[in-house]
Amino acid sequence: MKEQIQKFGRSLSAMVMPNIGAFIAWGLITAIFIPGGWWPDENIAKMVSPMLKYLLPTLIAFTAGKNVGGYRGGVAGAVAAMGVIIGTDTPMFLGAMIMGPIAGWCVKKFDKLVEGKIGAGFEMLVDNFSLGIIAMLLAIAGYMVIGHAVAWITNLLSNGVNWMLAHKMNPLLAVLVDPAKVLFLNNAVNHGIMTPLGIQQAAEMGQSMLFLVDPNPGPGLGILLACWAFGKGNTKQSAPGAVVIQLLGGIHEIYFPYVLARPILLLAVMIGNICALSFFTLVDFGLVAPASPGSLISIILMSPKGKTLLGILGVLIGTVVSFLLAWPMVKSRPDFQGESEGAEPVPGMEGVSKIVFACDAGMGSSALGATRFKARLMQAGLGSIKCTNCAVGDIPADASLVVCQKELEERALRSGKRVIAITNFLSDPALDALLSSLQAGGGSGIASGSINPSISASGGNTAAVPELLLKQNILTSLPSESKEAAIRRAGALLAESGYVDASYADAMLEREKTASTYMGMGLAIPHGTAEAKKSVKHSGIVVLQYPDGVDFDGEKARLLVGIAGAGGEHIGILAKVAEALDDENLLEKLSTTKDPQEIFNILK
Repeated sequence: MKEQIQKFGRSLSAMVMPNIGAFIAWGLITAIFIPGGWWPDENIAKMVSPMLKYLLPTLIAFTAGKNVGGYRGGVAGAVAAMGVIIGTDTPMFLGAMIMGPIAGWCVKKFDKLVEGKIGAGFEMLVDNFSLGIIAMLLAIAGYMVIGHAVAWITNLLSNGVNWMLAHKMNPLLAVLVDPAKVLFLNNAVNHGIMTPLGIQQAAEMGQSMLFLVDPNPGPGLGILLACWAFGKGNTKQSAPGAVVIQLLGGIHEIYFPYVLARPILLLAVMIGNICALSFFTLVDFGLVAPASPGSLISIILMSPKGKTLLGILGVLIGTVVSFLLAWPMVKSRPDFQGESEGAEPVPGMEGVSKIVFACDAGMGSSALGATRFKARLMQAGLGSIKCTNCAVGDIPADASLVVCQKELEERALRSGKRVIAITNFLSDPALDALLSSLQAGGGSGIASGSINPSISASGGNTAAVPELLLKQNILTSLPSESKEAAIRRAGALLAESGYVDASYADAMLEREKTASTYMGMGLAIPHGTAEAKKSVKHSGIVVLQYPDGVDFDGEKARLLVGIAGAGGEHIGILAKVAEALDDENLLEKLSTTKDPQEIFNILK
């Protein structure tokens, strides 16, 4: 359930975040040039309404469609959104967030349906007309039906928000938002929910307090100041830099690890935010557009004319309240008071050429971490190592290793890369150990609270870790059997060799139900589901050869490569298998030889 909520939240955020610059442009034009703005200009102010009604929803719909169905899906989403936009007088942000994904999905399904069935020379004709017809039908449906339904829902939500404002209940939103924030759903909550509703409210009232529920840096700033003033060791050392980044940079992820280290600090954050929102309610203060990132600078720039001081005071109130509440909590926390222990190095750092820092959205804390660590690489004379950042769901294939916060570790592992899980992008023993290892040329390795694959930083004898591929795990000349039996055989062999728990075979079969692992050219690569990562002890590979083949839904697999991936070491062997697909003679040898040593030599 948690995974589904996170996935839904990320999809909402992914529709809006790439277009935040456009929202800010609209907000600045609104704040500066409308009557009552800083420098009223009747002509320039004419852009405000068309941008609100047409531009912003269309950008959202295009981005949402593109996220689902590529560029063609984006075009279809933009056209489809025009139906709901024209069909009602209500700003159609919610309608765009519905029509965009639907259009992208329709285009994606159509492309899959006709894949390989279009005659040579007719591809462009089919692509263009199919896109036009799909977009036209969706635009008509949006105009006639969907737009009216969405307008009713939007007005209902808007009325609910206005009711909360009228009854002074909006500060209670902090009770829902702040726990979600520290679980790294801040971008989803802010940009996926609060921003669209806030834009609608700002269009009606000239400002919206919803823009302040998430971005106010004050509550998080109070936590960091308490850690700076009353913490010791690594807590005290890392807090000053985090204070500057939180207040002026607006990267709220910087304080999340401090709260997650002692979850009771969440109460300080929530109460601080409630007090700040209560103040904003009392003085009727809101922002004219989203404050992104959520820094003091953004709040000042997005404040209505004549109300800038109120925004600053709200940040100050949130800071003071959370600081006073966090003070005793920090002083009573032993690991906030002691010196930090260094991370234990482990072997296996040869050949690192690209380090990727990953966070939920790929724009905030990961960019900060990558920038700071890149500077450390340069100072250490390791400028040849690339250091970049991205969203945790978009880790590039050429990454040597990934650095992310512990809460995102499971998602990062799905990339198949080696992962270093840390608690603090600014100052973490694992980053120090990583730098030392790189300086030593890979001789001393890396460590963190969790490092994958196959070697755990928590301790243990590395000699006990089995090799990735053992000769005894290559079985040749097996008689044909059912797909289920072959996958269970691979799972049992992985378990016997100590790579996985016995339950992993069931996860391999479950994975096969969702999508076939047959890769073509007589090769299948069965493996477990993402949820089965907890069953994997070490990365390992087994090879089963069936000269007469195993039936994979009508396809004959003569070579099964069973995988248990705790990280990225198995990628090298899979690369060898991929090479074999381009060499018919080599592939034939792998599929027919009776000597396991020959397969072992090829893959190792």
